Amino acid sequence: MQIRNRLLGGGLVCVVVFSAFTGLAKADNLGERTVKSLCISCHRIEGDPVSRQNKKAPDLIWAGNKYQHQWLVEWLQNPKQRLYPVGYDYHPKRKQPHLALPAETAAAVVQYLALLKDPRIQEDIMKPGTSEQIQKGKKLYQEHACTNCHWTPANTRRGYTGGKSSTSFLKMGTRLKADWVYRFNLNPNDFVPESGAYIPNPPLPDSDIYAITVYMMTFGK
Repeated sequence: MQIRNRLLGGGLVCVVVFSAFTGLAKADNLGERTVKSLCISCHRIEGDPVSRQNKKAPDLIWAGNKYQHQWLVEWLQNPKQRLYPVGYDYHPKRKQPHLALPAETAAAVVQYLALLKDPRIQEDIMKPGTSEQIQKGKKLYQEHACTNCHWTPANTRRGYTGGKSSTSFLKMGTRLKADWVYRFNLNPNDFVPESGAYIPNPPLPDSDIYAITVYMMTFGK
């Protein structure tokens, strides 16, 4: 309290507080400026869902629901993890390496992207799965041959198995948010129309989708 009194007397408290808010505003502005001047050359940050064929890269419209903060900050600085093994929408020209950002810029971009959310995604609906749910999800994942299209962690020399015609599921548990994965799994076409995603017919009950998601979120943990 004595230090506080001296600071108040010297007027430094107002200066310190003002500097902190100024720094935060600069960080926010850097993130928004970077996204709107650089990222939107490939990624959309608004609009209705459209098919992969009509865009260059994944939408960031719901990035705040989708990506885990720490993973995204680190990946933007060193984007070597292959998220789409054969390129987005299987197009060779979309297989170019992603631009790496400086640490400060990456953090600011993620801070801004965290504001982009989709009201269709209910937050905090997913909970840590029980061992029974995880085993059920694993069984369903195998029965519906998810590895035919997706890289999946496995005890192999490479550390994974599966096809590469769609999104990699490696490090899923530290990369994406469970609520996003669950809502996407319920109906992929809600977010990527005409994606060609496998949807069982008849559709699986929500409890099965929940179990599959619980299992997927163990990948990389």
